[in-house]
Amino acid sequence: MWPNNLAREAFRKNDIAGRPVSYFGSQLSNDKYSDIIMADYGHKWEALRRVAHSAIQKYSTNDRLVDVATDCVDRTIKTILDKEGVGIPFSPIQYIYLMFLNILATSTFGQSYDMEDKEFKQIKYIIKDFNKEAGNHFLLWEFAPILRLLDYKLVKKQRLLLREAVDMMSTKFSSHYKDYSESIERDFCDALITAKNESLREGKESAPYLKDENLAMTIFDIFFAGTDTSQQTFQWLLILLTYYPEMQRKLRQEIETQIGDRMPTHEDRNRCHYVMAFLSETLRFRNVAPFGVVHKALVRTTIGEYTVPENMGVMVYQGVILRNDKDWEKANEFIPERFLDKQGEFITTRPKAYIPFGVGRRVCLGEKLAIADLFLVLVRFLQSTQDYDIVLDSHNVFKTKSHWDEVFRQLAKQYGPVFTFWLGNRPHVIVSDIGLAREAFKKNDFAGRSITFV
Repeated sequence: MWPNNLAREAFRKNDIAGRPVSYFGSQLSNDKYSDIIMADYGHKWEALRRVAHSAIQKYSTNDRLVDVATDCVDRTIKTILDKEGVGIPFSPIQYIYLMFLNILATSTFGQSYDMEDKEFKQIKYIIKDFNKEAGNHFLLWEFAPILRLLDYKLVKKQRLLLREAVDMMSTKFSSHYKDYSESIERDFCDALITAKNESLREGKESAPYLKDENLAMTIFDIFFAGTDTSQQTFQWLLILLTYYPEMQRKLRQEIETQIGDRMPTHEDRNRCHYVMAFLSETLRFRNVAPFGVVHKALVRTTIGEYTVPENMGVMVYQGVILRNDKDWEKANEFIPERFLDKQGEFITTRPKAYIPFGVGRRVCLGEKLAIADLFLVLVRFLQSTQDYDIVLDSHNVFKTKSHWDEVFRQLAKQYGPVFTFWLGNRPHVIVSDIGLAREAFKKNDFAGRSITFV
């Protein structure tokens, strides 16, 4: 979808809130257990999402998150200074990854790691390193299934690794029952157990779906999806800090004026207007999930003047909506001030085309937690490095070859706000208009998951 009014129309409906059956999705949602991200639309999905949303809402404003984020940043900076020193170029990627993995691990199941921990290395390999190792095989397995036979060794390895990750989350969730106390919620695991117990006591309709197997998969979603997207976004925050040194100075000045040396709090988001604007512009300018996750049309439905057949995969192209000249002035320039009003305060009303976390019924579950995390980490990171300038060794980071994101941007310009794109032998509708997307994704018709790998 292309114009933003088409995206709003499409995704406001439940008609396209489904998820497709897919090779990867079937490993996360099946007869044994069900997650939230890949599960199809239905009562089970609604019950699990409601419980997870409640837990995330509470934790994203909890002072415990402040302590966790501050501690993880402080330890990360100390490790960097001890291992890398000052004035010598190095790649911060692994440190950033460990930092966010620890924030999510502590928030989710109350555990933290260092770089030498065996479990940390295993998690990192499952989420990050194996994806690089497998490369484009994932898409080929989905859309040309016969290739799974040719790649059977790699396919077997992928399934074993994912099984290990699922078992790991299940074990961590189950272990919380041993010292669980309803009066103290230490992390998401405790919050989900509390929600389960409340539903059972009150005889809620959702109770049958709140099985331990399903709740463990909810933990899986929060932990694995949250770690990767948060660390990618923070990498972009750092790159943009170095690319625009005057903005870095402005951020540091605001933090010094509004917070000083004390720990940042959730309330500081109401004081640090430029920090919030910089963060919001980063999420717009360098969105790490330009297509989100594929939806599925639950019924034959329409998006504007376009008819979408039942079971058709539907994707809202939020990447182009976020950088569309029609909706954004100087869309391809990085301008944090676009999120400030005339008084220099962070705007409280979102622009209608601002959808970095998706749109509609299946908008990203962890949006508020991600914003809270990124704000706390960015502020503490700049506080902890106040004696140093964060600089790039080279500005060649932006001199890259054409990316697939740009290819789809050109397709949207050529074919309009709604067009069909074939992945293998499977057609998918691409929506790049925010109005049509919001309207369509309001309906349950698109609440399913379509036939695709992710």
